[in-house]
Amino acid sequence: MNLSSILLTIINKLDGERTIYAGFHLLRGKRSGQTLQDVEYYGLKPFFGLLPKLRIVTFDEAANRLIELGYIATSDDSLVTVTEKGRLELSILPSYRFYGWDYRGREMIFYGRLTLTVQTMSNIRAGKKSFMPIQKDMNIQTFVKKLLYELPIKNPLFSRQVGEELTIGIIRSEMSDLQKVIFTHRLAGYGLSGWTWDQLAESLKLNPFTIRLMFIESLHMLLTVIESSTDLQLLQKMAADIKVSSYLTESSTKTKRLFDQGMSIEEIATARQLKVSTIEDHFVEMSINNTDFPLQMFVSEEETIAVIAKMNELGTKRLRLLKDEFKSLTYFQLRLILGARTGEGA
Repeated sequence: MNLSSILLTIINKLDGERTIYAGFHLLRGKRSGQTLQDVEYYGLKPFFGLLPKLRIVTFDEAANRLIELGYIATSDDSLVTVTEKGRLELSILPSYRFYGWDYRGREMIFYGRLTLTVQTMSNIRAGKKSFMPIQKDMNIQTFVKKLLYELPIKNPLFSRQVGEELTIGIIRSEMSDLQKVIFTHRLAGYGLSGWTWDQLAESLKLNPFTIRLMFIESLHMLLTVIESSTDLQLLQKMAADIKVSSYLTESSTKTKRLFDQGMSIEEIATARQLKVSTIEDHFVEMSINNTDFPLQMFVSEEETIAVIAKMNELGTKRLRLLKDEFKSLTYFQLRLILGARTGEGA
């Protein structure tokens, strides 16, 4: 697993309909109308917000490697496609178990809570009431203090519960043996600090960035197990508010609230002092994420059926090509149709 292989998977899903930098915005979790549409249109939820702090230079290195290997090619209009050689490489790549759409980098907050809890328990068992916390984030420190305040942290049986829950969660998550090593070596305890990425890289003979990706995937796998398990109560408390509760952006939520009150797009734009095009972006986001979005307020069922049929016939979701086929429909209407019939509203 490396950034280049993940990028190759993303480019393959984009199917020659976007530039390579669509992948950059996707991995960083950019909440623009275009990126949010791409997530739904092309089935890219696993990779959204996977690397919120990804640097453009790191991304370019991964992209250039794909070009050098002959796995991707760029057209005259800068659209990127996977070559035949690239498709052969894709056929041997393992499947990924990322859930970026649900966690968007917040899995690191969960791990911060977990490692500080483990460190605290370890020091208490060793008779140390004062120690230097491995986590400097004050929000994480405050969360763990509140979590442990009313729990029997001095009871050896409680320490055993923490260990048992974590062991059960790791087993159920089906992490690879390598991921288990990375996961556990990052934890801190009494007299022990978690291994750095470079230390792990040197020991495992792997690229530090590859190790980070494997670590993120293992956290996603564990979090999905915690969410669905009834016997991992302490871990569930640590995972509180980690999964995204609303897939709408904050601004789109405000627009939806006004729309639900009966206001038109133009009235909402005036009330919020925003451009109509911005409000339309919010409506597209609503059509993607809300199963009860009233699509037929904007376009007829017959037009919707015709657009979806043409999209399937042409094998494309490119708006410009669909607009050529449906000149009577606006780009906004086409975006709503694609959003409602290819997203969560489908």
